[in-house]
Amino acid sequence: MRFHKLSLNYSKTSYMHIRPSGKQLYDFIVKSNENTVSQTSSIKYLGVYIDNKLTWSDHVTNLEKTISCSVGIFYRTRHHLKEREFKSVYFSIAYGYLKYAIGAWSGVGKTRLRRLNVLHKK
Repeated sequence: MRFHKLSLNYSKTSYMHIRPSGKQLYDFIVKSNENTVSQTSSIKYLGVYIDNKLTWSDHVTNLEKTISCSVGIFYRTRHHLKEREFKSVYFSIAYGYLKYAIGAWSGVGKTRLRRLNVLHKK
């Protein structure tokens, strides 16, 4: 497909059905110029992982991995920094990840956020 001399890269293009859990959608095939566009159940968009049921579980899992790496940095530097410096390191490394796009994924249930909360408090 060409429009204004642009072409679609089919190896990087995918589509996703967003649906509530319990609802089944019929599978269909998306084609353009004899090229098939693949279907995905989760996608990363502007640093936020969106899944097809809007449960945000992929995003929270990714946050858990990122924050657990940060906890290791905090653990190794805790004896070398004053409290004020330690807070500065926390806000520069971990806090931004937690606050980024929180308006979108903040509706996640308490049980799903339990591990992330434990990591945050470390």
